[in-house]
Order: sequence, then structure tokens, then C-alpha cells
Amino acid sequence: MTQTLPGSRLDGRSAAARRRRYTAELSGALPPCGPFEAWRAADGGLAPDFARLPARTGLWSPVEGLPTGAAGVAAWPARRAVLRARWRRWLTGTTPPVPRRTPVRVAAGTSAGGVEVRELVVGDGWSVRARLLLPVPAAGVRRDVPVYLLQSSHGPWAEAALARGWGACLVSAADGDDDTEAVDRAFPAVVAGRLAWRAWALSRVLDALADQPGVDTRRVLVGGHSRNGKTALLAAATDDRFAAVVSSSSGVLGAIPARLCTDRHFGEGVELLTRHYPGWYHPRLRWFAGREHRLPTDAHELLALAAPRPVFVSVAVADPVERVPAARAAVDAAREAFALLGRADALELALRPGGHRADEAAVAAQLDWAQSVLGGPPRRPSSRPPVTVPVPWPADRVRPGPRPVRGAELRAAVRVALGRARRSVVPAPRAADQELRTADGVPVTVLRPPGGGDGRGLVLWLGPPCAATGWQAGYEQAEPLPAQLAAAGWAVACADPVGSGARYGERPGPGCSPLGRMTADAAAVATVAAAVTGHDRVWLAAYGTGALVALHLLARGAGPGEVPVAGAALVAPSCGEPLLRTRPGYTVADLLATVAGRPAVVFDPAWDPETPAGALAAACRAAGVPRMPLADWHRLSAATRSAVLDWLEEHGPSRAAR
Repeated sequence: MTQTLPGSRLDGRSAAARRRRYTAELSGALPPCGPFEAWRAADGGLAPDFARLPARTGLWSPVEGLPTGAAGVAAWPARRAVLRARWRRWLTGTTPPVPRRTPVRVAAGTSAGGVEVRELVVGDGWSVRARLLLPVPAAGVRRDVPVYLLQSSHGPWAEAALARGWGACLVSAADGDDDTEAVDRAFPAVVAGRLAWRAWALSRVLDALADQPGVDTRRVLVGGHSRNGKTALLAAATDDRFAAVVSSSSGVLGAIPARLCTDRHFGEGVELLTRHYPGWYHPRLRWFAGREHRLPTDAHELLALAAPRPVFVSVAVADPVERVPAARAAVDAAREAFALLGRADALELALRPGGHRADEAAVAAQLDWAQSVLGGPPRRPSSRPPVTVPVPWPADRVRPGPRPVRGAELRAAVRVALGRARRSVVPAPRAADQELRTADGVPVTVLRPPGGGDGRGLVLWLGPPCAATGWQAGYEQAEPLPAQLAAAGWAVACADPVGSGARYGERPGPGCSPLGRMTADAAAVATVAAAVTGHDRVWLAAYGTGALVALHLLARGAGPGEVPVAGAALVAPSCGEPLLRTRPGYTVADLLATVAGRPAVVFDPAWDPETPAGALAAACRAAGVPRMPLADWHRLSAATRSAVLDWLEEHGPSRAAR
């Protein structure tokens, strides 16, 4: 589901004035990045005019607006050209045009152990090395085999392909063995990201394979893991000759949409991606830090560009580089292009256990799939049972509504939106090393101050759920806030939200929503932690989705035997994730009003993709809750963490209270 924010209209300034304002905002918030600053100095460019770019927090169909049937199929080549142009303009840059002829020479050749090895040198005026490995056929037999085209860091994958009677080709276009750095210098007028150069090199090697005996060029599979998975998808998106593509844990802007795996999801985000790996994409991508929802394209369109050819997307459920919900959304959106072309089943999402690494079983699953789609026996893809899709928190339910909703009316409306907090489906397995649990079996972690003890007070940490890591951030901007709170003398209660971390695969019970389950769990976790620390009240430190949980916890009030809330520090209480059973009949302003009489503060980012400008400020004014503006986007930066710590230091119990 895509959500277009209200308030995205032009603001009356000129485009140049808006671009200067955006540039100043970002310059004040972005951490230093040498390559980006060097590009800015050389280019002299400003940030894009974001007001003229669509504001979409969710995904859209790559074939939106196209007719169905034969007319849609006929219109697809033109749409595909548009999608490719978007990627070149905003993300990858433009690589050199396809050469009329790609020279290749065999620098060396050997044969041993039933494998023929040809050392290829591809190019003219530039060169890329490739090692072609082919099974040696029986005497007198000429046989062309499918080939798995890989970057040179995937040697074990090549061995697995050879063991099945395939060929493999390892291209020197990977970290530590990258001929594209020299190729880049051979085209000084071209500005493109490193991954685009590597994808271009894979296509030039594919050119060369056409002249190699023993290669079935109609069945060349391209694939890769992590950043190499990004490269493989780019290669397939820009070169229709690849028969199929494997993306293994390719992460943000591989198979994972940037707008669904941001700082506010504790994901990699454009800021971290472009600072840690500044050469992967065109430098202009960094302008979209914190404004990923303004990117004119995203990963689902990259997947769609491979249609109707088979695509295998492998995602590990405990991989902090990715988010399973984001992968599902990307595949579901991209599948509309495959369906238009009559191949809805050609795009497959495969979830595997464990973390980022792709082990032998993962590679075997790739090759099983590849053999089935490239001429082997048919294989039935795994299916998932249909589930009810929750409703996202609406962007227009932040500022005050036409009339306030308070008291019993608010509590009733909350029950309708959240549903009944019944026991979860597929309860979390019990772990021997975590004995502290709620009555429903939710594991509870209590962080203690240095040297132990029960702390000056109890804080309940509520953050965005990370599918892979639960209450701990998959990607951290700074020292984790729960650890900082413990270091400041607090006891800190933490627990994995439903469907994340140790509770991955767990779903809210019948008639309950994710937000309803999280809210009930928060109350239970706080009560368990209070019992073991001896505190009779709990303070809330919450961010993003967790801040919405905190507000609903306040609205429902403490039940019998539950610990009451002393106060709350809420950072950016907004979230575009599917959380609710139904659209809420109340607003964030109504929820904030339940804080009355307790110390509380709302930290409000300068720009938030999921909240219209000024909406949170209006909600705070209506509820009478103090607001602290942040000169930043929706993220939990080091400065914001310090502000939360300072506020709790001022308003919470003193260090000498215990």
C-alpha cells in the first residue's frame, strides 16, 4: 500500500529557493562524507527540488496507468525505458553505451579434474578479466551448458554449479579484485557508481561468452550475494540477454526498497549506505537521506525490470541488512509487471534461516530453482498462507480532529482500532538463557546500571521492531539508547516486539492487531521488570513505532496489577507500517492528551516522511504537551539520544533516589 502525504504542494517559493533551503537543511544534518563533499565542490549542485517529486511512503505498481492485456504488453517496452532512465538519473549514473563489438582473447587455458579453465581478457582500450570454468565433456561429445555468471568473490558458488554439470564464469569485478576501477578511468567523462560499472562489466563478459565453445548463451544465469546481489539485479535490469537472476541478501536498493528500510526502521537507510559505501551509487543519491520517500524509483522497479525473466530473491530472516516485510512488499509490487507479461510465477521470494551469510544450503536452493526455470524438472515454489493485512497509521490522524476524543470514548475507539489482545499465534520458543518472561511467555531483558543494582528508576524502551534483531537496532547511528540509559543509572526493560527477533514468525492472535499486541506486551514487560527491580512506576523512552505504542499504553491506562507510567520521552511518534485492525477514530493529539499531569515531551523532527509538516506541533499544542523541535529528519541520531537522556535526567528521579 502506498500513502501519499498531504501537504506536499509547492510552497510558493521558487524552485531555486526551495533547493537552496533543502541544501542548507541537509548540510546541517548530514554527517561528513568526503567523496560527497568533493563531488559537491566539483559539481556545484544543489539538492533536488523535493517539492516537485512525489511523496510516497509506500510502494506503487511499476505498471500503474498501463492497460491490461495485449495493450499493456505492447506498452511495457516504453515503460521499461522510463524505469531504466529513472535509475540512471537518480541512482546509478550512466555507463558507456554498448560497444558494437567486444573483443576477447583467451590468455591461458588448462584442464584438470574434469574442469576446463579459460582465462579470458575482455575489452579494447580497457579490460576486464574473467575465468570461465566448463565441465569437460566425454570424448567426441560437444555439449553447450548453462553458465552461472558471478563476481570473482563467489568461488564456492562456481564450484557448486560445476558439481551439477553447469559452467561458471568468475568476473574480476568485486571488492579486492576489481578491474572496473581501471575501466572507469578509461571513460573520464562518465560519472557512474561502482555497482553500475560492475554490472556493465558483467554484460561485456556476456558479450564475450557468445564466442566461447561449450557455453549455452541462452541460459546464462547472473547472481550474487550482498553488494554483488545488487550488481546482479542491475545487470539483469539493463541487459535482457541474461536468462535469469539470483539476488541473495542484496539489501537496500537491491531487492529491499530504500523507503521501507530507513533510519526510522533502524535499517541501513540512504544516509548510512552512502556514507559507508560512497562509491556504490551516483553521489546525488545522498541528497535523499531522510527523504527516501521522495525517491522517484525504488527496488521494486529494479525487480520489475527483469520481467518476464525468472528472478529468485533470497532473504535471511535474521539478517539486519534487510527487512522481511520490505522484501515481501517489493516482490508483491514488482509481481504486477510479471503478471502483466503473463509470468506472475517467475518472481520468487525465498526466506532462509539465519543471518546475512549464504551457506551451502542457500546456494543449493538457488541452483535447484535455476535448474527448474532454465530447462530442468519443474519445481513448486513455497507458498505462504493468506493473512489479513493490517492498516497503516494514517498521516491525517496526527493533528487534532474536528472535535476532541477523550475519556471512555477514546478508550473504546482504541479498543476498536487495536482489537483484543489475545495470545499470539505461534508463541515464541522458550530459551534457557532468558528466564524472565511475561505471563504470555514474552522474554524480558533488564539492563542494569554499571555495577548492578536496581537503578535510580525503571525505563521501558520502546523502539521500531527490527524483524531480524527485535528490540535492538539492526543498524545503529550511535551507542544504543538502552545501553546509554543503563550507563546513566537506570534499569532498562526491553523485549522483542511481536514478529521480530526471537519472536519472528509470531503473529498477533485472532482479532488483534500488531499495535494491539505490542501495547499489551509493553504493559506486561513493564510490570515484570518493575517486580524484579522493586520500582512502582515506569518511565517510557520511545521512538517511532515504539512511541505510538507508548501513547496507546498511556491511553489504555494501567490495569489491575500493572505498573503505572511516571512520564514519557517520545521521539517522532509516527509510523507508516501496517499496525491497526481498522482506521483509528482518534488522533495522535487525542492520545497525547492522556499524558496530562505527568512529565512528558515530544521530540519533533524537522522533516518526517510519515507526518505532514506542522501536524505534530499542532497535536502537542492541542494536548498541552511540551514539544522539542529537532533540526533533523525522522531518526534517532546521537544528538537526539543525548536530548532524551538530558530530559530524563532533569525530570526523572535523582541518582540518589535509590
